[in-house]
Amino acid sequence: MKKRSQRMALLQDLAERKKRQADQFMADSRARVNQGEVTLRQLEQYLTEYQQQLQQQGQAGIAVAQMLMARAFVEKIEASIRQHRETMKTNAEQLEQVEQYWRQAYGHQCAMKNLTERALTQERVEAEKQLQKELDDRSQRVRTPFI
Repeated sequence: MKKRSQRMALLQDLAERKKRQADQFMADSRARVNQGEVTLRQLEQYLTEYQQQLQQQGQAGIAVAQMLMARAFVEKIEASIRQHRETMKTNAEQLEQVEQYWRQAYGHQCAMKNLTERALTQERVEAEKQLQKELDDRSQRVRTPFI
């Protein structure tokens, strides 16, 4: 039968794999949130620039049909921004869940590491006691020639 520390080391390895997986989940989730923020800024900047350009054209004079098409395009951009904000909200909620999962995985890994270290320490102490007992037994069996 394997020693307790060996069994605990196997559990510790599994916990480390789970934590590495959680690390990857968190990195992916953070990247999605960061990319979403960048995309939102780009959409908002594009909308602002388009509206400014449209305003300049309106001051110079623009056909009603062209103005209606431009207004419909602005509404589509605004709808895209709203939809993107909803997606960002979902991504942020998922990030919170992933962070919670990561904290659990990290805590479990630390606990397994501590248990493995305790098992190793206990085995060392027991081995030292056994060795001392054997040495004591041998020293009592050996008779000195002077007696």
